[in-house]
Amino acid sequence: MTIPPAPASTSAEQQPSEPTYAPRSYLWRGVIIVVAMQLSLALLTRVALLFQGRHEMAWNPSLLGSFGAGLWFDILAGLYASAPLWLLTLLVPGRLLRGPVGRWWVTLLLFLYSVVFLFIGIAEWFFWDEFSVRFNFIAVDYLVYTQEVIDNIQQSYPMPAILGGLALAGLLITSLVVRLGAPAWICKGDTRWLPRLGHTLGGAALLIGISYVCSQSQLPRFRNEFNRELGKNGIYAFCASFWESEIDYERFYMKRDTEVAMTRAKSLLTLQDTPPLNDDPQDLRRVIHHDGPEHPWNVVLVSVESLSAEFMSHFQESGFKLRSWLTPNLDRIADEGILFTNLYATGTRTVRGLEALTLCVPPTPGQSIVWRPNNDKLATTASLFRARGYDTSYIYGGDAMFDNMNTFFAGNGYRVIDRMAKSKKDITFQNAWGVCDEDLFHWATKEADANHAAGKPFFMHVMTVSNHRPFTFPEGRIDMTYKQGRPAAVKYTDYAIGDFLKQAQTKPWFKNTVFVVVADHCHGSAGKVELDVTKYHIPCIIWNPELIKPHVITDLCSQVDVMPTLFGLLNWSYTTSFYGQDVLSAGYGKEQQRAFVSNYQKIAVITDKTLALLKPKQEITLGTLKLKTGAVSRDSADPSLASGLAERLEDTIAYYQSASWRFRNGKMKEQPQPGGAAHEGGSEGGSGTPAHAPAKVAAAQKKAG
Repeated sequence: MTIPPAPASTSAEQQPSEPTYAPRSYLWRGVIIVVAMQLSLALLTRVALLFQGRHEMAWNPSLLGSFGAGLWFDILAGLYASAPLWLLTLLVPGRLLRGPVGRWWVTLLLFLYSVVFLFIGIAEWFFWDEFSVRFNFIAVDYLVYTQEVIDNIQQSYPMPAILGGLALAGLLITSLVVRLGAPAWICKGDTRWLPRLGHTLGGAALLIGISYVCSQSQLPRFRNEFNRELGKNGIYAFCASFWESEIDYERFYMKRDTEVAMTRAKSLLTLQDTPPLNDDPQDLRRVIHHDGPEHPWNVVLVSVESLSAEFMSHFQESGFKLRSWLTPNLDRIADEGILFTNLYATGTRTVRGLEALTLCVPPTPGQSIVWRPNNDKLATTASLFRARGYDTSYIYGGDAMFDNMNTFFAGNGYRVIDRMAKSKKDITFQNAWGVCDEDLFHWATKEADANHAAGKPFFMHVMTVSNHRPFTFPEGRIDMTYKQGRPAAVKYTDYAIGDFLKQAQTKPWFKNTVFVVVADHCHGSAGKVELDVTKYHIPCIIWNPELIKPHVITDLCSQVDVMPTLFGLLNWSYTTSFYGQDVLSAGYGKEQQRAFVSNYQKIAVITDKTLALLKPKQEITLGTLKLKTGAVSRDSADPSLASGLAERLEDTIAYYQSASWRFRNGKMKEQPQPGGAAHEGGSEGGSGTPAHAPAKVAAAQKKAG
């Protein structure tokens, strides 16, 4: 590979004349070359995929549409791919760009672009071979499990030969580009810094505009889906999948006819004491009715970062190592309140826990709904509070822009309070992740004080952050230091919760407030390729000794059941399409007990003895399950269990297919409560009337035998 000699002078006056249509900008010349390289290699990739999928393709004029639409998305991908070129060259002085250093710099960048484009093309070949589609959220998900994916690739493919071939091919392409004079042509462009800055800003505006105007949904709807996939561009499809954060359930997972799946889901959600609102199979709403007055108690929901069940002493019988010294405050309130001992998180990240506690839905494939577009004005747990005149707020110790929390909660009627909304005097300690949990609970206390002073009931969802890397917290609070890592952070969070509840007991609003403490997910659960259910076991406590009678719920249940169970304790009557159930109700029997678990691609329903797991490519895993160990066996010696696995599979499909269909078709949006039955009983049974909760618990204890 050779670099063309520099012209005798690089001044504009002495440069050879060029066609008037040639751009003078250094940056735009670079963009043209990058887009041209992307167009060439994307075309080769599309032809290769056409050959690979030749037996599935429809060989008719729609193929021309695939290539025509593909050309447009290839251009868009090239523009996106050129962004690093703009940013990098913007930082290099113009005098260097005009000389030999500049030509070497451009040549190196073009070599890297060649290798990256080739690598993407090869990756698309293997991805199509596996899934018969262009990149989607499964490819995005692979970035989460980088180590497992790299190990799999190294064991499946001759990587040294592939990487060596990539480097050689990249050199050949770069040599061709150099011989055609591309680097020299780019370096003849205008390298003044201010024009480069203006062109960079203009390019950024162009990309932002493209992002809002263009979408993969604009691809033609061919009768043959393979032809439509061929029209996509791998780079653009990957970025779009990252943004949409969803895997198309009906395309990649085992499914049934929509009406069949919806009808079965409706039947599964309808318990003996919760009749359906109507006979429409696509309407999953059912009527929750309680006799007597409702309790207008305040509710403080504390979702604790990464609080695995193993950290509490109450779970030593579950096979976990005893760590009672880490959570003395949580252990105390567990004895004084309602403790869930067989509760499972829906996922491995905070946004999954927030989704389960806010929407009470199974974890549909892809990213949490908290992350997805069109996630506003949904039917949330806060909807029921607002219908009763409550103030609803989400209080987060970090920056709520993270994980799209601000957009999601604000778009669903919450007031969002985070670190960005607070002044320095409200923060005594913070790290990169957020403020310490003590500060967070001080904010919550002030919000409760203000609502009480205004005579307004409140629902606060408080999300802690201290039990997260870097695990730092104020000194002198506990007998451990931040250098001891997560165990110390767990103990500090427990201290902060205990201090918060101690302060709350001195407040006038305490006697009318219920506290719910639940984990968002387990620690160390991310990065698992297969579902290990022991990594989803979390604690939950509903507490206020003046309102709640102590009770232990041993029934298997899901994170999506926490809030419906609370609404039962509040004696609220309402209409809902939540997938969660009131586990203290008489209708929640042995046959209804289940939990939902997931890790982006893999989604499952577990019972106390079975696991039904759905995977992409319509693959499934069915087997008997040992909850304590997480062991799954596909061969069951119990004939009754073996015959029941087929039913569990149909239930699992119904749950997930219906949830995915409902979100995609806007059926999870908030709807008015029919007939004004949202809060029958109004404000009767008000402050300090704890008659119902003990009665409810007593009934549950009787049910448990």
